[in-house]
Amino acid sequence: MKKFQRFKAFIILKQLSTSFASLIFSFLFFSSLFLVLLSLSLTSCLHKETHAKENLPSESPISFEENGNEYYADRILIGYSDEEKINSILNLLNGKLVVHIPEIKVISVKVENVDKTLQLLGNELIRGKYGIRYAEYVYVRKLVPFEINTRPDNYETKKLVATLSEYTNYSGESLDLYLWGLRAIKIKDTWSDGHRGEGVIVAVLDTGVDGTHPDLQGQVVEGYRPSTDEVLAEGTDSSFGGSHGTHVAGTIVAKSDGKGIVGVAPGAKVMPVVLFDNGGWYVGDDYAAKGIIWAVNHGAKILNNSWGGAGYSQTLKDAFDYALERGVVVVAAAGNSKAIQSYQYPANYPGVIQVGAVEFNGGDYTVADFSSGSPMISVCAPGVSIISTMPQEGSRGYDRRSFALAENNGYYGYMTGTSMATPHVSGLVALLLQKYPNAKPWQIRKILEESAVDIGEKGYDEKAGYGLVNASAVNQNLPVDGGLDYRLTVTDAYGKWNVPSVSVSLVGVASNGRNIRYFAKTNAEGIAKFISIDAGDYDVIVSGPDSKENSEGLMRIAHRKAEERTLTFHQTLNESKSDIVRFSSQASLEIDIPEVGVNPQIVFLDVTKLPTETGYEITKDLTSNTVDFSELSGRYLIKLRLSQKAYESISVSGTLTINGTHIPIGGKILEDATETYIYDSNGPYAWWTLFGKSD
Repeated sequence: MKKFQRFKAFIILKQLSTSFASLIFSFLFFSSLFLVLLSLSLTSCLHKETHAKENLPSESPISFEENGNEYYADRILIGYSDEEKINSILNLLNGKLVVHIPEIKVISVKVENVDKTLQLLGNELIRGKYGIRYAEYVYVRKLVPFEINTRPDNYETKKLVATLSEYTNYSGESLDLYLWGLRAIKIKDTWSDGHRGEGVIVAVLDTGVDGTHPDLQGQVVEGYRPSTDEVLAEGTDSSFGGSHGTHVAGTIVAKSDGKGIVGVAPGAKVMPVVLFDNGGWYVGDDYAAKGIIWAVNHGAKILNNSWGGAGYSQTLKDAFDYALERGVVVVAAAGNSKAIQSYQYPANYPGVIQVGAVEFNGGDYTVADFSSGSPMISVCAPGVSIISTMPQEGSRGYDRRSFALAENNGYYGYMTGTSMATPHVSGLVALLLQKYPNAKPWQIRKILEESAVDIGEKGYDEKAGYGLVNASAVNQNLPVDGGLDYRLTVTDAYGKWNVPSVSVSLVGVASNGRNIRYFAKTNAEGIAKFISIDAGDYDVIVSGPDSKENSEGLMRIAHRKAEERTLTFHQTLNESKSDIVRFSSQASLEIDIPEVGVNPQIVFLDVTKLPTETGYEITKDLTSNTVDFSELSGRYLIKLRLSQKAYESISVSGTLTINGTHIPIGGKILEDATETYIYDSNGPYAWWTLFGKSD
C-alpha cells in the first residue's frame, strides 16, 4: 500500500475526528428513530383541516427558490402512502392539517419553517416509517390580466368593427358592436345549428363569479371556495378576489337576452372555484389541487385556467391528471410574457389545451405582441380589448374600472390578455361536448386544431399554434385516432426500485406532422404520465433523478450530477401504451491508506433501512486498494473499516468513480478507532445513489 499522506484541505470536516462524526451521526440517526417511534405512539385522534384567518394566503409569508420561483414559507405538501399515518406525520412535524386530498393521497401541512421541515424529512428512515412518498413547496402563481381599461369610448374596437362593409348586429345583444371576438371565431352559424353548450358545466378556476349579474343570472351553478372549504350556492355573488373570474365567466356563458353581451356557449353553465381569494391572492397549489378535484367530482366537464406560473408541482400535476383521466378537458392560458416558454404551469402539463391571444386591427388577425409562445401551444383566440361581465356595484369583487349599462343595470368592462383568450376556447369546447358528450380530451383538442384558421407564420408555429379557433369545429367528425395515453415507469436495473424525480421528455413529430415536445417527471411511484397526448414518432429522453431541482421539492434522490442517468430511445406511439425503463450504474472505489497490518473492508450502509433490518450493511474486502460495487442499487453511505483499532490516526484519500466520473474522496480513522466514513465535498452523510448492474 502507498505511504500515508495527509488528507487534502478540501475535506469539509478536516478538523473533526471521524469517531466524533460517527457519534454525531449515530445520535442523529437514533434521535430520528426515537421521534418516529414516539410520534407513532402519540394520540390517534383526527386532525381537522384548518381554515382559520391565519391560514389565508394573503397573510402567509413568501420565500424564493434560487431560480426565483415563489413559494409559501409556512406550508408544505406531503404525499402519503397510508392515510392512517397522517396524524403521526402531523405530530412529528408539530403541524396543522391545512388540506387533505384523498383522491391523490396528499396533505398540506402548516409548519413553523418549511426549510427546516424539509431537512427533517430528508431522513430516509423517517420517510420510510411514515410512508411519506414526497414533499414539496406550495408554489405561488399569478392571475394578472395584461391590461384592464374602463370605458368603451377608449377603444378602437368600435371603429374597427364599423369599418367592416356594413355593420349589422351579429349577436343580437346591445353591446354587440364591441363583441369582435364572437365574429372572429364565427360563432353564430354554430348557434343556428342548435349547439349552444346545453348540459355542459365549465369550472372557472379563478377569482369567484358574481352570479347576480343580469347576464349571468341562471348561468352559475353551485361552486366551491377551497380556502374555507365552503360550498357556494348557485346564482350568488362569490366574486372573492376581484373581477377577473366574472369577466371570464361572461365570455363563456353570458346569456342571450338582447341586453349587454352573450357568451360563446350561452346554453352552458359555469361552476366558480375560487383559486384567487380575498385580495386576489393565489390560494396555493394545495388548495388549487383540492379545488380541481372538487370540480371534477361535482360534474365539471371543462376546467378553464386563466392563470399560471413557474414551478413544477407534482401535486398540481396529479390533480390535472385526475381530471384528464376522467375525460375532463383542461384549457389554460399561455401567459403574457411575450417569450417562448415551457415553464408556465398548468399550461405546459401534457394533455392541456394551451391558448395564446389574438388581436384585430382592422386587417388580418394577428397574434398579440404580449402573448407567450410555447412548444406546447395548441390554438389561439381573441384576447385584446375583450368586453365582458364585471361584478355588480356592492359585490365582493366590484371593480371601479367597470361601467354600468342603463338598460339592465349590469356592469361591464374590458380586459386584455391570454386570460381572455382562454374562455373563448372553453366556450367552444362546451359546444363540442354538447355534440360529443363522451369525447376524450385529445379528441376535443384535435378538432379545435384541425378546424383553426392559420394565422401568422404558415402552418403550425409556437406563437399561434394551429391558428385562430373557429366555430366550424362543431361540424367536424370526432377523430378516431391521433391521440393516446402514455405512461413510463423508471426502475433500477433489477426492477425493484421505482425511481422518482426523473425528467422524461417526448420530442418528435406528431402524426399530423407537427414538431412537438412533452415534458413530465416521474412521480413518487416512479411513473411519468402523459395523458391525452398526440400520437407520433418520438425520441424519449429519460434523465435523472435530478440532483439539483426535482419534482419532490427538496426530497433529494441524488446528490451528484454523476449519479444521474440518461437514456434515449425511439418510440412510435399509435395507441395507449406503458413502458418501463431500467437505469444501471457503474461504481468503483480506489483508496490510498498506509500499511496497517490488517485487511480493511469497505462497508455500505443502506440509508433506507434500520440497522436491524436485513441488507442494512453490506461489506466488501478492500483488495489491492480497489473495490467494485456496481451491482448495488439504492442509496448508501460508505465506510472504511479495520478489524482492529488503529494505533495512530490514519488519514485516507482516494477516488470514487461513478458512471465514468472521478470524484476525490477521503476520511480519517482516529487513534483507537476502527472506521471512518468515506465522503466527498458533499459531506459524510450525503449518500451515493446507485441503480445496479445491467445484464
